[in-house]
This record gives sequence, C-alpha cells and structure tokens, in this order.
Amino acid sequence: MNITKNIITDLLPLYYAEECSEDTKRLVEEYLQKNPELKEQAKYFSRNPLPNQASRHLTNDDEMKSLIKTRRLLKWRSSVMALAIFFSIAPFSFAYVQGKFYSMISESPVSALIYGGIGVCFWITYFVIKRRTNSL
Repeated sequence: MNITKNIITDLLPLYYAEECSEDTKRLVEEYLQKNPELKEQAKYFSRNPLPNQASRHLTNDDEMKSLIKTRRLLKWRSSVMALAIFFSIAPFSFAYVQGKFYSMISESPVSALIYGGIGVCFWITYFVIKRRTNSL
C-alpha cells in the first residue's frame, strides 16, 4: 500500500493526541523521518494540541436532570401543539341549531379572529419549544 502525505496529515492529530495504535505511531514516525518538510509542519500539532472534548464527564445526577428536563419539554410541546391545533381549527367550526347551520366566521368574526390569534401564539410557542428540544 502506498502511504501518501495526505494519509499522514490525516493521522497527525491522532498521533499527537496519542489516540492511535502502536502500528500507526510507527508508521507516522517513519514517514516523518523520511520527509523533513512535513516534520516541520507537524511540529504545529505538538505545540498546539487539540482541545480535549471529552474532559467533562457527566455524572448520573447530570444525566437524570437532563432526562427530566427533556421529558418536561416534550410534554409541554405536545400540550401546546394540541392547543395550537384546536385554536387554529376553532374559527372554522360551525354548529347545527334548530335546523340551521351557524359558522363562527360568519356569525362571530371577532371571536373567530381572537381564536385564530390565540392559535398563532400557540404555534409560535410550539416552534420555540421544538427548537429548544432539538438543541438538547
């Protein structure tokens, strides 16, 4: 197999973070001995190590708090969606009373507008909560 400069360049962060196997370490070291130009570029990684992303370990208490928060947001999201659907559909409702149909839009346009406005508010709330649950 032909080991190219690109392969070694891809392996350098793992090499300097000491997260590769012994065989990979030997391969990188051998290539750097043969290619002094790349060895100079590789010194950048030794002087500027990668940040340790896994340095903060979550405790069971942290995980439980996160789970409880997520469940609560999901319940709120479901409830708000149900209310948003109800208030969005309500202005288009109609009733049959004593042989005659009555629609909310034609008989009480102010009430229909209020219901629609409340529906819009619930939809906005729903999408805000949805965005928060997606970021968890």
